[in-house]
Amino acid sequence: QLADGVQVKGAALEHGLLHIELVREIPEAKKPRLIPIGARTIEASPVEARKQAPQAA
Repeated sequence: QLADGVQVKGAALEHGLLHIELVREIPEAKKPRLIPIGARTIEASPVEARKQAPQAA
């Protein structure tokens, strides 16, 4: 038995060895989706900007 989504594409007997060509077909519902992630820029207040800035010694 073959796993779900695996099909035999072809087979050949060469020099006493059986070569089997398999193809895994993934249904559209099981394929990974690309979800775009948007980013918003938020301006920091002057107090927050001073906290994030490196302090000079």
